[in-house]
Amino acid sequence: MEPRSVRPYIIALGLLWIVPAVLVLVLHLTLPDYNASGQCTGLGFGCTPAPADAVLFLGYLAALPLFLLGMVACLVIAVVRARRDRRAADRDEIETPDSREDGNPER
Repeated sequence: MEPRSVRPYIIALGLLWIVPAVLVLVLHLTLPDYNASGQCTGLGFGCTPAPADAVLFLGYLAALPLFLLGMVACLVIAVVRARRDRRAADRDEIETPDSREDGNPER
């Protein structure tokens, strides 16, 4: 049995977890922590969050859906790989008796 590659999982989780986390971190550090219009910062009472805080807030809102989507993506990758392996094993079983009938024991 050959070792399985983790590359599809790394790609899926990188796109769904790591890229958004890095994006939120970079935007939070680079966007201003005050409102340019001079409006009060915060939530409620006519105030709006500062751009840096708004990015964090949106990141919090996106965390659970992205986590669940990452888990579903890993599950889909695992199911597709299992089906592909099962088909390959079935194909090998079917081809093995035919090759022995030909008189070639190596195939």
